[in-house]
Amino acid sequence: MDGTIAQRVSELDADSTEVAEDAQYALIARGPEVLDEVMAATPGLGRFGQLCAIEVFTALNDPRPADVLIGLLVSDCDTVRQWAAEALAKLGIRRAVPALRRAHEAFRRRGEAPDHSEGAALRRSLTALGAREPVLPARAAALRAASADPDPVWPTVHLAEAIEDLAVHGQAVLDFQVWQRRGDGTFGYHPGPGIDWDVDRRKPWAEIVAHCRDWALLAAEATDRAPDLVAAIDWIDASDL
Repeated sequence: MDGTIAQRVSELDADSTEVAEDAQYALIARGPEVLDEVMAATPGLGRFGQLCAIEVFTALNDPRPADVLIGLLVSDCDTVRQWAAEALAKLGIRRAVPALRRAHEAFRRRGEAPDHSEGAALRRSLTALGAREPVLPARAAALRAASADPDPVWPTVHLAEAIEDLAVHGQAVLDFQVWQRRGDGTFGYHPGPGIDWDVDRRKPWAEIVAHCRDWALLAAEATDRAPDLVAAIDWIDASDL
């Protein structure tokens, strides 16, 4: 083992987050030669060290850490589980689908709110890997903005209409984020209306859909409208609960 690599890998678990992040960037800069050492160390790292390791795996864009990432889906830390799921999707690890499904089922059994970041990450990852098909009605699909990103976004001027169409087709809107299109075609975060709502899983699905629709429309009404503003909507089907 290269002594420099070994030192940097050990620093991923440093008490100082600054030291750990410096080690992460140094490992990424070394390239794929660090993967074997980082993979071997990851299961024994602490929470922050594992998050740094996941960042290394994602940045190097190499599928070899697949088994390590799949193992992290059962971590005691929800953020580690979330980041592992996202990394598996970014790396295109199709064989992770059964483990992701088990992780999603475990998430649902725990009774977590569906808009929790872990649940959203698991749904997105399953979708990205072709194991989940979101319900996107024709009218809402037609209102989407043109974007190179695979996740759909809607011009904020059409946000309310898209929300209505999703609800008509039995989809519960959990939230949305507003983004501003830059001159180079990329997007930057734009402050939204700051209106949040909860989902009461005990209610009948039709009531959940109506509740989410009403709150989402209220939030849409308070959202800025401009040609360069788009919204990314997070919604679920009854099967996601």
